[in-house]
Amino acid sequence: MFTNNRNKPCTFIFQELGITLWKLRYPVVLDNINPIKLWPCLRLILISSDFPISLDDPFVQDVIRAMQINPKEVYALTTNQIKILIIPSEFSCYCWWIGTEVSNNLNSICLTTPSLPILKCDIRAKRDLWRQISDIRLNT
Repeated sequence: MFTNNRNKPCTFIFQELGITLWKLRYPVVLDNINPIKLWPCLRLILISSDFPISLDDPFVQDVIRAMQINPKEVYALTTNQIKILIIPSEFSCYCWWIGTEVSNNLNSICLTTPSLPILKCDIRAKRDLWRQISDIRLNT
């Protein structure tokens, strides 16, 4: 919950006095908002602007299959929920930003596309998504 702040040069005086300064690792825990903890087993996070994307959508299921990811390893968020995330150390996954710009890469490889209704009708956007997925599979 807390991390030690020994590495900052301004804490030298406190160190000389034997006082240890601490900083909250997850300050969101003290807010009145329930934080969202990401599990290390997650491999794909779907991030949209207004509402979480349904994992039951056939197009989303096709993308998950194409990335060779188990649907149990996928989580959907909104951009507002990113502020209340608790991200474990050494966390790494894929993030698919749907209809919004990347605001926090979450230590991940990011895919970006227009919103789902646009993506489903736009051949160029689909082609770009499949290219991004192919690039990921070639680099791993």
